[in-house]
Amino acid sequence: MTPKIALSVIGIGLMVQGLIFFSFATPLTHQIFPNASDDATNVGVVMRRSLATMSFLAGLVIFLVRNETSRIAKRTLFGCSIGFAAIALSIIKEIVYNTALIPAPALAIYVLIACTSGYLALKK
Repeated sequence: MTPKIALSVIGIGLMVQGLIFFSFATPLTHQIFPNASDDATNVGVVMRRSLATMSFLAGLVIFLVRNETSRIAKRTLFGCSIGFAAIALSIIKEIVYNTALIPAPALAIYVLIACTSGYLALKK
């Protein structure tokens, strides 16, 4: 996989994630926090929609740098590896402390992206 393809996939994936999070904010919040009160659910929906717009923004920026020089692409991939590793660690914390019902495939995807982007960033 080339850095350009990786940046394209990551960027498009984040934009799609943003659209899904925004469109399905309420059902996703109920799925992750099934016992939340109505007020807490409303806060969760607002926060999920905010996260959705930030995810879309990050995906758009990552997608737009895919045609830049190899150095910029690799630095962007390195940043992606750190960011996705942080997301994975955050998900692991929530799973360990049993504070949210997060599907295992979501964790696997973030770990895979973190490892792949880190590998591509450090590859000669």
